[in-house]
Amino acid sequence: MRTLDRLISHRFRGFSEFENTLEGLNAALSFGVQRVEFDIRIAKCGTPMIYHDEYAKDEFGKKRNLSEIMAVDFTKIGGTFKRIPNAEALFKTASNHHNKTAKFLVDIKDGGFETEIHALICFYKLQSRVIYVSWLPEVLYNLHEISPKSPLCLSHWCQSPDKKTRKIHKVFTAKNGIIHPPKAHSYIHGQRSGWFVEGTLQGELRRILKVTRGWVCVPKNMITREHVEDYQGDGIQVSTFSYTDWDTLKSHENNMSLDGYFIDNKIIFDEMEAKGF
Repeated sequence: MRTLDRLISHRFRGFSEFENTLEGLNAALSFGVQRVEFDIRIAKCGTPMIYHDEYAKDEFGKKRNLSEIMAVDFTKIGGTFKRIPNAEALFKTASNHHNKTAKFLVDIKDGGFETEIHALICFYKLQSRVIYVSWLPEVLYNLHEISPKSPLCLSHWCQSPDKKTRKIHKVFTAKNGIIHPPKAHSYIHGQRSGWFVEGTLQGELRRILKVTRGWVCVPKNMITREHVEDYQGDGIQVSTFSYTDWDTLKSHENNMSLDGYFIDNKIIFDEMEAKGF
């Protein structure tokens, strides 16, 4: 690794007080980060918002689902809600920034709203700089129909998730590595779900990742050299999440030479040159 190109700022963590903010995006881009990742959830009214979890806390500390709150009410509700930007504000900020080479990994957490999200990205002329990411295969299949040349990234578990993970996620299991296309358009709104693919992805979705020069994203504690070789041998890029220390990052770089590393600690960016990367 000789440049910033394979370090992905995960939700702009460390670049501002809170993750997934416009301040964090601006700071990461001004630093020179070349890959930034952020999440999209959908408010009750259908407005794409920049946030990871399906819920946030109001001014009284009560958890409330974003899918049950109108976007116009976020500021009034207070708490965490008041600092959640909408996607249009983020795309406008990204478009106006002087860093014109950075790529944006747009992680879509709710399904069925792909047309609206892609339209916003096109309005701000960012489509050539976007990689669409999702734990929801339905999202990626729909986006491939909307924009066949856009690179896609499937996040998945490549080993069986533990009880803690299963407690907060609805986990689906691929049979023989295959995740079939959806039979009809559907909405997946306000939940956490994903797929366990034992080994590596197969079938039509793998073909789509290959032809779009796409990616997979898997937990760093699950990845093996065999996974990496299998995917990279088919032209599919491999990324892992998330890194907060140099030892683990360097170990994975030396042993597996991944294509992307999700970074949760700004000090890794700050010390990259001193550490010999």
